[in-house]
Amino acid sequence: MYSIAIDIGTTSAKVVLFSKDYRYKADHETAYPLLQEKPSYAEQDPIVIRDAVLHSLQQLLMQTNIESKKVTTLSFSAAMHSLVAVDEEGNPLTHVITWADTRAQSITNSLKKTDQGKQFYEKTGTPIHPMSWIGKMKWMEQHWPNLYSQAYKFISIKEFICVHFFGEYVVDQSIASSTGLYNLKTKDWDASILSFLHIKKEKLSTVVGTNYRFEAPTNVMRSFSFADDCLYHIGASDGVLANVGAGGLLDEVATLTIGTSGAIRMTIKEPLTDSAMRTFCYVLNDSTWIAGGATNNGGIALTWYIEHFAKGATVSEIIEEAFTVKPGAEGLLFLPFINGERAPYWNGEASGAFIGMRRTHNRAHFSRAVLEGILYSLQSVLTSLEESVGPIKRIHASGGFARSKQWVQLLADISGKTIRIQETHHASSLGAVRLAHNELDQGEQTVMEQFEPNDRDRDVYKKKFELYQVLYNQLEPVFPELVADN
Repeated sequence: MYSIAIDIGTTSAKVVLFSKDYRYKADHETAYPLLQEKPSYAEQDPIVIRDAVLHSLQQLLMQTNIESKKVTTLSFSAAMHSLVAVDEEGNPLTHVITWADTRAQSITNSLKKTDQGKQFYEKTGTPIHPMSWIGKMKWMEQHWPNLYSQAYKFISIKEFICVHFFGEYVVDQSIASSTGLYNLKTKDWDASILSFLHIKKEKLSTVVGTNYRFEAPTNVMRSFSFADDCLYHIGASDGVLANVGAGGLLDEVATLTIGTSGAIRMTIKEPLTDSAMRTFCYVLNDSTWIAGGATNNGGIALTWYIEHFAKGATVSEIIEEAFTVKPGAEGLLFLPFINGERAPYWNGEASGAFIGMRRTHNRAHFSRAVLEGILYSLQSVLTSLEESVGPIKRIHASGGFARSKQWVQLLADISGKTIRIQETHHASSLGAVRLAHNELDQGEQTVMEQFEPNDRDRDVYKKKFELYQVLYNQLEPVFPELVADN
């Protein structure tokens, strides 16, 4: 018997096959483009994403030659903060507006400075930022008033796919909690925020627990001929599921993921927000919440660097090249804010920069600076999280970057923490199937590789990280002017 996780990501749909004992067996990934009509836009076509999910499902079954009747569980993981408006037939009226979209920056900048903005954050645990539905929907109301008033529903990409697969407008409380419209204490859409957005509750899906199961698959799903008693599970958001899949439900253990973006998270037993509004708080289930922060610039920053400055090189080649240079990149420092930034600054106007360039620097120095800069951004999140939640003794790492032992060791050196990685890099997918079977507590896992910080290099990185923070604070007043000239 097998379980399948459908992971709807920012750049691709991944379908991952697991055995009954949660061993990874196979996966198939289908990429889709990010649409950027304007510099601040970051959209996707929901139909393309839906078709990518179906294609990956079909290809996975074909390449593994397993009988579809042996698939007894299907569960979902999805990126957070996506928004699409649909009509009564479920047809999209807009593209998917992704977490990376910053068109609502001026709206959220103004709201963040008010008592009302702070109250919204304290109720929802979602920082006031363009990624939040508050900014996106207020922008729609101002710029697309007819569409805004006529839309049947406002939903996430996960809800869009589930409507087509199961015919129900429901949203799990994990995805709902990342919208900025969900009240962590009442466990439902917040009335005061809906009033601020001039919408009624009926414009949103019904909130259900992350233990919810779909009972009536549509013809689209039935065509795969999964087991007659197949469990179709709603799953949760990719962030909280990464904590489950990476064994991050333990005390004083954090999970760190670097994929397209990056994030650090800790498990907590009651909703908790940060007085400085630096961290988020999202739902896993009725008794477990995940606090943390996400950066906009994980693997996407490395991809950008390679595409523009090292075309033809592979990721592994750039990483190997980077480690021919001394720790600290001999004075070169990279601020990786090429997509603005989320935690801990929540500043969509932040811009990237190379600082400290000298004639003696070559491409290897820039490559090293990029790898270090991405981890400095995550270190700033880690620092904020420890200040607001408590100490972290160990980090469980996942995501594509975990395939590089050198990059993981660099994480240990910069963070000063013990780093463990798992057998599978598909932590969110593994978390989705574990959640479906309500088997969350994995205890102390043994199938991991462990990395300890190098104290000699730690001093170099500590000084560079302090400089990183100083440079952000000094450049912050300039960022809006740079964006205005874009």
